[in-house]
Amino acid sequence: MYGAQDFDHVLLTRFSAVLAPGGAPAGEEWLRYRLGFFYDATYPSVISQSVDDFTWLVLFDDRCSDEFREDIESLAEDVFTPVWSHEPFRRDSFAEPVAAVADARFLITTRIDSDDAMAVDFMATVQAQFARQDRLFVSFTRGVQIDRSGSVYLSDQLSNPFLSLIERREPERLPVTVYVAKHARARAHGPIREVRAPVMWAQVVHDLNLSNIVNGPRVDPRVVAERLRFDLGYDADIAGRDLLAGQARQAGRLAKLWMSHPGELTKAVEAWGWRLRGTHERPQDDGATLTDRVQRLEQDGRSRWLGSSLRRHLEDRKKDARRMKWRVQRRLNESLPPAPRPVAGDLDAVLGADRVVVLAEYSLGGRLRPEALSGAAAWAAAGVPTLIVAARDAWSPKTLQVDPLPDGVAVVRRPNVGYDFGSWGAALTAYPQIAAKSLVVLTNDSLAGPYGPLDDLVARIEASPAEVWAATSNMYPQVHLQSYLLAFRDGVLAREPLRGFFANVRPQETKRDVIQTYEFGLSDLLQSHGMTTEVGWPKEALGVSPGTDSVLGAWSRMLAGRFPFVKRTVFEDPRFADQRDAVALVIRQEYGVGIR
Repeated sequence: MYGAQDFDHVLLTRFSAVLAPGGAPAGEEWLRYRLGFFYDATYPSVISQSVDDFTWLVLFDDRCSDEFREDIESLAEDVFTPVWSHEPFRRDSFAEPVAAVADARFLITTRIDSDDAMAVDFMATVQAQFARQDRLFVSFTRGVQIDRSGSVYLSDQLSNPFLSLIERREPERLPVTVYVAKHARARAHGPIREVRAPVMWAQVVHDLNLSNIVNGPRVDPRVVAERLRFDLGYDADIAGRDLLAGQARQAGRLAKLWMSHPGELTKAVEAWGWRLRGTHERPQDDGATLTDRVQRLEQDGRSRWLGSSLRRHLEDRKKDARRMKWRVQRRLNESLPPAPRPVAGDLDAVLGADRVVVLAEYSLGGRLRPEALSGAAAWAAAGVPTLIVAARDAWSPKTLQVDPLPDGVAVVRRPNVGYDFGSWGAALTAYPQIAAKSLVVLTNDSLAGPYGPLDDLVARIEASPAEVWAATSNMYPQVHLQSYLLAFRDGVLAREPLRGFFANVRPQETKRDVIQTYEFGLSDLLQSHGMTTEVGWPKEALGVSPGTDSVLGAWSRMLAGRFPFVKRTVFEDPRFADQRDAVALVIRQEYGVGIR
């Protein structure tokens, strides 16, 4: 039997339930990090609601520490009901817990993420939409986003993560709840009532909130104090010229975002357009948005373009232009004096050491890459003096600006010929005493970091009995040692075949030719001459498949395995954009340092 009340209202939050079968539970560091946002944003905003006739259920993974569970039970007292489970989260995960606390003829369920907040009248405004509907979604399209700097941005989002569902209860049937659909596709499961209202919610954009993109203008932070009650820090005092300057900078960022990701523009335009219509109901359909339709048109057009003869013709001309540029660049650079020229640091001290790092660096400008400087300083601090070989093009600034260097670091400059192997070969030719050292490390500026001391890395290298050590290897397109970090033991570089290999490095037609001739060629040479090799972080030890590029595809395992670097590509290549906040978190967890 249902109770006499017209509806029950239940607020639902997924805190730490895993999303896939067999998924590992969140670690203590993640739980505490997330709990901070929950305590500062979500919790105070919920207890500040203007109505209290609702129940709050929060889902937690029960595979947590006893201390964390005790803290949650204490925090929950008289405020929310923890639901403990280690089952993977499904669309019906809340069905039974909701049925246990709700028995009215109608049910309203509302969702809120564990790091977000709601306006003081959010729950009351949801309840005001109730009119005994059967399966009607309710959405407040306007909110704000607050980023790590404390800046506040207006955000209009259709079918957002603050969705509610009104449904009629039927005997002997579990409720479907608002989680019956992904919030962005709710309209495929029922009509949606989009309510025009003031700011009704706040999203917190932070290191772990990978899916949120700031897609609105910066606004006066007074709107937060007017509409929300929470303890989250934000820049509440910015005003006047400072606010105007921040708004102008955000306008520029939005222009760049919309140019590179047109889908974000169509999302914003669609939300603004529907908001202008006031409160309205949109019928159930396939759930497709304007962005979906635009993207389908783009995909169709892209498919036709990819198959066109015009594209093939233009691609051929583009390749010809790249080859011509490569030839011109190579010839100009080859016209320069080839010998490395000392720039800064005590070169004699570096060359006089028994262990040396040769670090290949390249930049278009007149300053050294920060990654080269930080890497060189760390190697020197670990007791291995470092020679930075800075490669520059013929048109680069004549003077290389170098900040004061730490002891044990020197810089030389050479023409940009032959990529990293060209720089290593030039250093070994100009300073032949390097090759005879007990340890020679060849590395480059492709590594961001290090995020911790290199003493353990140096000890790992020196403990190897192999003549040649590499941090990682790769299987494709052929088995080879990856050349971004190689170490050579006991003077092996001064002996054949390696002495001749590096002495005979020559410019190649393309970068691909450089890789095939020298990176792959080095591994072939070592194997054919029976030289001993060792990989510091083999794939089997990392638990990754042979096809995974360890340093790119398994960066988290590498960091956890005490490899204190991340490939610069992870921070620069758009393919890895959605992973960068996670990279920052893992670095903070493993090494206790923050990165920007």
